[in-house]
Formats: sequence, structure tokens, C-alpha cells
Amino acid sequence: MFQGFSNETFEFFMAIRFNNNRDFFHDNHDWYVNAVRQPGLDLAQALSPAVEALDENLERRPNRVLSRINRDIRFSNDKSPYRDHIWLAFHLLGDSEKNMPGAYFDLGLDGGAYGFGMYHANKPLMNALRRELSANPDPFLEAWLPICQEFTLYGNAIKRMAVPDDLPDSLKPWYNLRGFYLEKEIQDFDLLKSAHLADEISGGMARFAPLFRYFQRLTPVESD
Repeated sequence: MFQGFSNETFEFFMAIRFNNNRDFFHDNHDWYVNAVRQPGLDLAQALSPAVEALDENLERRPNRVLSRINRDIRFSNDKSPYRDHIWLAFHLLGDSEKNMPGAYFDLGLDGGAYGFGMYHANKPLMNALRRELSANPDPFLEAWLPICQEFTLYGNAIKRMAVPDDLPDSLKPWYNLRGFYLEKEIQDFDLLKSAHLADEISGGMARFAPLFRYFQRLTPVESD
């Protein structure tokens, strides 16, 4: 049962940042398991009902959802073998895993964050969004406006794409994106160290569910 993260969680993140080597990690493996991995698995389990309500096809198995602490250093200039943070990734299975919306939670030394979005750009899906925003913006507005003050929009814009002048101002930041993610930061460490963290994230998932499902209903457009 998820009881929250702890001081030991953030102390481990700090320790591995400054002692990022295999000897230190192996000597402190129990610390990692007890303070980082196990509460991460417990949180994934606690969030499973909310994720299932969002989309029953999203991966929910805790050991598949929780990130590994080991880094893939084969193609990186940074040869540090371990991460100083973790995340939970509730993504679709199969080929669409990387480029269709999924939900997530991140945790590191600076706090936590959760939301939903796409790991990679998805031009056909964003083409479909642009068509819908131009033709019938009301359904998107109904899903977006209730959460636009709670979740921050991030994404890479297509710089030379003109945004229609008649588009509502609240939708203009969406129009020329290659991909996106919406995120709510959690810098309340008392909350992060509490069982109520699962309630906060579950409630947030319920609030962004209408927008999440809006994207699921879009029919990708290969060219526009």
C-alpha cells in the first residue's frame, strides 16, 4: 500500500547524483529498493484504477510502468550509469507506445510532476487537431478550459506555420505544435511524502480525462 515517498527517497537521489558509480549503488541497493523502487511500485499500483478509468488499454503493471534506475549509456556522452530520478509511464502497448498520448508521473530532487502527452512528435495526429480547431473548436474548448489554469502546456512549435487570426486566443498555443505534453508540478514535499499523493494524481487524471479522450477520438491526417 502506498504511504508516500520519504526523506530517504530524496536523500538517495542526492547521494546517487554525487556517487554515481556501480560500487556505491551495489553497496546501497537496499536503500534504493526500500526508499525509491518499492514506493514507486506501490504508487503505480495505487494509480491503477484511475489509469484504467482513463483508458483500459494503457499499461498498468507496476514493474512495467516504473522506470529503471539504470541509464542506457551506449549512445550518450554522459556515462553516468544511474539516474537521480524516477518516473511512471502509463502508455499504450505496441507500436503506438511512443507517439500516442500516455499519462505519467515524474519524481526527482526538485519535486514531482504529472500529466499526459506524447513522447515523440506525431504529425498526423496534430494535423487532425489543427483541422478540428479550425472547423469546430467548441469540443476542444469544453475539455481544455476547465484545466488550462491547472496544467501547463509544453511542446515544440512549427515556427513558420501561420496561426489563424480568428482562432480563440486560448487555442492558439496548440495550433502549430509538433507534439505536446500537459504537466502539473508538485513541489509540496509534504504531499509527496504522503499517501494523499495518489489521490492528487488520480483526481488530476479524472480532470484531464475529457481532453485525453478528445485526442483518442481524432483520426490522424497524414498530410495537411
